[in-house]
Amino acid sequence: MRDVRAESVVPVVEVKSSKRARGARSGRDEHPARGAIVGIFPELMAVGGVQRISLHTAAALTALARQRGSRVRLFSLNDAWGRHELGACGERFTVFGFGRSKARLAGAVLAAAPRMDFAYVGHPNLGFLGVLAKVLRPWARYCVATYGIEVWKPLPVLRRLGLRWACAATSLSEFTARKLVTAQSLAAERVVVIPPAIDPDLSGGRSAGSPPAVPPGKILLTVARLSASERYKGVDHVIQALPGVLQAAPGAYYVVVGDGDDRRRLEALAAEAGVRDRVLFVGTKVGNDLASYYAACDVFVMPSWGEGFGVVFLEAMSHGKPVVAANHGGASEVVVEGSTGFLVEYGDLTALTGRLVGLLDDEGLRRRLGDAGRRRVDEHYTFERFRRRLENLLALSERGAP
Repeated sequence: MRDVRAESVVPVVEVKSSKRARGARSGRDEHPARGAIVGIFPELMAVGGVQRISLHTAAALTALARQRGSRVRLFSLNDAWGRHELGACGERFTVFGFGRSKARLAGAVLAAAPRMDFAYVGHPNLGFLGVLAKVLRPWARYCVATYGIEVWKPLPVLRRLGLRWACAATSLSEFTARKLVTAQSLAAERVVVIPPAIDPDLSGGRSAGSPPAVPPGKILLTVARLSASERYKGVDHVIQALPGVLQAAPGAYYVVVGDGDDRRRLEALAAEAGVRDRVLFVGTKVGNDLASYYAACDVFVMPSWGEGFGVVFLEAMSHGKPVVAANHGGASEVVVEGSTGFLVEYGDLTALTGRLVGLLDDEGLRRRLGDAGRRRVDEHYTFERFRRRLENLLALSERGAP
């Protein structure tokens, strides 16, 4: 039986800005005494997809507050205590870290609440802070950002309350939006899809040198956190497929960028499969170092079961690389089957091997898919589009919707 409510979830892509927002852009702010925009994030200064999206959001909120003539207050739970001057996407901003103290963060949010108009709560685990702020300032509005697997099953009562009191819950993909409607019992009209943006520092438009310790030959690349809690990334499946890949492409290597407590198990798996010398674990890389690995690879592969979106797919596509992903979660909304890459069923090693061999064997196909991927990123996933989507969300909240 079809879920009609789930099918009605639609993204905010090009919603016209409200009269208030247009006035702010033209310098004629009709409400000069606006309260502050508050951003509440789990973490901004560590490596990871959620952290990168949060950093971009902080930059976008800073730009929007300046445009509106209002203040912006940015808080981070897990970053070190104190003020931090950060930058992203051409914006500079100040973030206050709370050294993992939820009590201190809650105190800061309560202190900011009387002067707050809108809060962006950067994770469902922090949704209770939106509830606290709304108790003090009932007319203020907040949204809660969601990413993927953390909301695919029903949340504990307090976190669900944080979602239900919010004016909106944002999602990176339509897949997760439907999960929010069904698993969290949210009204479809209160779920807004805001896809992430490519990080300008990792864009294929930047020059990147050759990565160290990568031998000549065809390169398969995965960029992922190697955590025992995130084994769904599919790194083990690529290792298991590698013997078959090497039969057809004996000069190939598999490079894994990332680190974590599951690395030792994966190294042992590579040794057991007889491909330890062809799997290179190079650790965590950031900035230009990470970009150099994207630039050097021939195929990006991450057959993950649990991606709400998959920012690393965007990063690879921006470098003109074909992508092989699992046909699950939000990946199918990023990777277009047969156009920018290929989708395989999670755990299907035969299909995975076949797609990797086919790509490594056909330079023309790699170039065609890679060029299409780069165009797709340029058309849909720039920071400017991301900022406009957040602006639209803010305009909708000011009008009392969604």
